[in-house]
Amino acid sequence: MKRQRILWNTAAVLALLGAAGFGVSGMRFSGALCWAAALGLIVYAVLDRLAAEKPWARWCARALLALFCAGLAFFLVLEARVISGARGDADGGDAACAVVLGAGVDGTQPSLTLARRLDATLQYIADKPELPVIVSGCRGLGEDISEAECMARYLVAHGVAESRIWKEERASSTRTNFEFSLAMMDERGIAPDAPFAVVTSDYHIARARYIARSAGITEERVAFISSTLPHSAYYSVLTMNYYIREAFALANEMLMKVDLDL
Repeated sequence: MKRQRILWNTAAVLALLGAAGFGVSGMRFSGALCWAAALGLIVYAVLDRLAAEKPWARWCARALLALFCAGLAFFLVLEARVISGARGDADGGDAACAVVLGAGVDGTQPSLTLARRLDATLQYIADKPELPVIVSGCRGLGEDISEAECMARYLVAHGVAESRIWKEERASSTRTNFEFSLAMMDERGIAPDAPFAVVTSDYHIARARYIARSAGITEERVAFISSTLPHSAYYSVLTMNYYIREAFALANEMLMKVDLDL
């Protein structure tokens, strides 16, 4: 049957794409997503083959298709939100401090994503010589130092006075980045309603805004400064991977609220 061939061939292509994704740095999420889609297609193909003789298989196939369509619609709504929310605020406003959200560390060196956030921070504070900077992030798996320590070293190496850098080394997720950074602001005497800037990746801004609102931080109080990956074919694919991943991470924040180290 032609439809069966299409289903099985598509599943095979998705399985190969998944294997390729796992072989490329930073693409594991897309690889896992391709494998999940391939498995779903295989299940649907088997049910579709049995549907002519087994009424239960026909109904299961219909239910699976309906579930897929509903999930796709939800994903598209969230993805639109991630994309539309990716633009940062123009100048960061009149901030009392800047908070840099952590990302991966390769041993003791910042990953590309983290380095780009730090470069965006340097650009943002270039004309703000007195602005304190909170670098937030704990030591994760495979990291020799905390993300906060790595960020502090990078900023100091690029001319930022060490006295301006406040290290917050407990946060393991975006939600705890905000929680512990706000606590540090309070400890250091920054007014509870003082505006502040948050530096993060463009694809991450929509979720960070959502988490900030969930934590009771008003839109007027926080400004987001965005960083982007370099422009090349590989980084364009990697950026697309991160944008897709963010839709699922945003769904988690809305439905499950499980802390994710993303």
